[in-house]
Amino acid sequence: MLSLIAEVAAAVALAAVLVFGRRLVEALTVEGGVESLGDVSGDIAGLAASLIGSALAQVVGQELRYLVAERTARATEEQIVEVAESVDYERFETQEFHDLLDRANTNASANTYQMVYELVALFSVLASSLAVAVVLVRTVPGIVPALILLALPFVAAARASARRAFATTYELTANDRARSYLFRAMTSKVTAKEVRVFGLAPVLRARWDALYEDRLRRLRALARRRGAYSALAAVTSAALVSVLMVVLVRSTIERDLSVADAAIAIVALQQLATRIRSAANSSGSMRRASLFLGDFDRFLSLRGERRDADVAAPLALGQLRAERVSFRYPGTTVDVLHDVSLTLDPGRIVALVGVSGSGKTTLAHLLAGLYRPSEGRITYGGVDVSTIPRSRYWHGVGAVFQDYVRYEMSARENIAMGDPGGAGDHARVVDAAQRAGIATAIERLPASYDTMMSRSYEGGADLSVGQWQRLAVARALFRDAPLLILDEPAAALDAIAERDLYERLVELVAHRSVLLISHRFSTVRLADEILVMETGRIVERGTHAELIALGGRYAHMFSLQSIGYVDEPETGPDPLDGESTPAGAEVAPND
Repeated sequence: MLSLIAEVAAAVALAAVLVFGRRLVEALTVEGGVESLGDVSGDIAGLAASLIGSALAQVVGQELRYLVAERTARATEEQIVEVAESVDYERFETQEFHDLLDRANTNASANTYQMVYELVALFSVLASSLAVAVVLVRTVPGIVPALILLALPFVAAARASARRAFATTYELTANDRARSYLFRAMTSKVTAKEVRVFGLAPVLRARWDALYEDRLRRLRALARRRGAYSALAAVTSAALVSVLMVVLVRSTIERDLSVADAAIAIVALQQLATRIRSAANSSGSMRRASLFLGDFDRFLSLRGERRDADVAAPLALGQLRAERVSFRYPGTTVDVLHDVSLTLDPGRIVALVGVSGSGKTTLAHLLAGLYRPSEGRITYGGVDVSTIPRSRYWHGVGAVFQDYVRYEMSARENIAMGDPGGAGDHARVVDAAQRAGIATAIERLPASYDTMMSRSYEGGADLSVGQWQRLAVARALFRDAPLLILDEPAAALDAIAERDLYERLVELVAHRSVLLISHRFSTVRLADEILVMETGRIVERGTHAELIALGGRYAHMFSLQSIGYVDEPETGPDPLDGESTPAGAEVAPND
C-alpha cells in the first residue's frame, strides 16, 4: 500500500511540474513580459517544490518496490521448498519433476519478483502517464486517438517478445541443468580431487563450453527476434510522435495554439511516449512472468502431504514384513526387485548381502518408506505401510544411507538432525556420539560439539571419511526409532573399527528392529538372519552357520572374502574371537 501511495504521489508531482511549467512559460511569453523575478516567484517555487516532490516520491517508490518484490520472492521460495519436501521420493527419479523443479528454482522466484516489481512499476507508469495525458488533453483535446495509436506498437511488440522469451527458456531447461551440474563439478571440493588426479578439467570444460555455445546460439536468435519486434515498434511510434509534433508546430504557427501550450504539449508528448514504452515493457515482462507462473502452478500441484514437526507419535515397536514385493522405478518397465518377502521382528538383526546391483539398497529404500512397491505390500505391525501417513512412518525410522549427508552445520546439529526437536538436549547428543564411537573425535575439534563441520567457514573443521560415517550413525541413533536401517554404515571403517561399531549396535537391538546391509561377512555373522540377494531376488536365507553348511552363494562369497586373510600371520587377537577395540577408538584422521 505504501508503495502505491508513493507512486500516486510521484504522478501528482509530475502533473504539477507540467502545470507550473506551463504557467511559467505563459508568463514569460505573454505580451509585455515579466518585469521582475517576483512576478513569477510563485510559479518558480511551485515548479521547484513539484520537482523535489517528484524526485523524492520516485526514490521512495523504487525502494518500496524492491522490498515488496523481495517479500514476494521469499513467499515463492517457501512454496518451492514445501513442494520439494512433501512430494513422494519417487518423483526425484523422473525428468519431468527435475525440469519443473529447475524452472521453479531458476524462473519462478525471479519471475514472481518480476511480476510484483513490474506490476508496481506499471501502476507507477500508468499513474504518471494519466497525469501527463490529462495535461496534454486539456491543452490539445483532439490528441486522444493519436495517444491510443502511440501505445499499440509497443504493447504488441512486448507481448510477442514475452512469448518468444518463455519458449526459449522452456527449451533450455535441460541445457541449463546440465551446465549447472558441470559448473559445480568444476568448482566443488567434492569433485576437486578427481578433477585434478584424472585431469578431467579439459573434458568437463569442453562439455560446459559446448552447452554454453548452444545456449548463446538460442539467445542470439531470441535477441534478433525481440530486437526486430522492438525496432518496428520504436520506428512506428517515433514516426507517429514526429507527425504529432509537426501538427503542434503548425497549430502554433497558425495561432490555433499558444506558444506556452505548444511547448508544454511537446514536453508532455515526449514524456508520454517514454512512459508508454516503459508501460509496454512492464506489460511484456508481466506477460512473460505470467507464462512462467503458469508453469509454476504445475509444479505447485505436485505438493504432497506436509511433514510437520508436530507429527503424531511414532510407531511403536512392531514387526516389519515385505510380502511378495516387486518394484520398478518410475518411467521404467523392468522390475529391479522380484517377489521379495522378508520378516524383521523386534529385537533382531536381519542382514542383506549380495554383489553390487543385486537390489539391496533399493529394498532398503522400500522398507524405509521412500518408495511404494509396484506389486505386493509392506506391513508394519500388521498394517499396510501405504495406509500409514508417511510423516508418521518416517518418524519411526532411523537410517544411515550410503550417500549420507554432511551438513555444513555444527557437529551438534549434524547429530541432532536425526531428531531436530531434541537438539537442545546436550546429554542426549553426547550419548548418541558415544554409542557411535565418534565422541572422542568431536571433543578434539576446536569448539567441540559447536565446531562448524566445514573448513570453508572460519573456525570450521572436517573429519575423515570414516569419522563422518560414524557421525551419520550417531544421527540415526539420536532418533530413538523402532526401525533402524543401516546401508553400509561402516564401509569407510577398518575391519576392527567396524566390528566395534556393530558390537555397539548389537547392544541397542533389544528395543529396535535392525536391517543391515554390508559387504563384510565378518560383521554380517552377528545378524540373526542373513538374506542373500541376486538380481533383485532373495536366493538364500538363514544364519551364518546354516548358509555355510548350505554351500551356496553365501558360502562361496564368504570363502572368497576370507582368502585374503588365511595366509596372514597372526599379529594380535582375532577380531572375531570376542575381543573388540576399546570404546571411543577412532580411525586415523584423513584416512
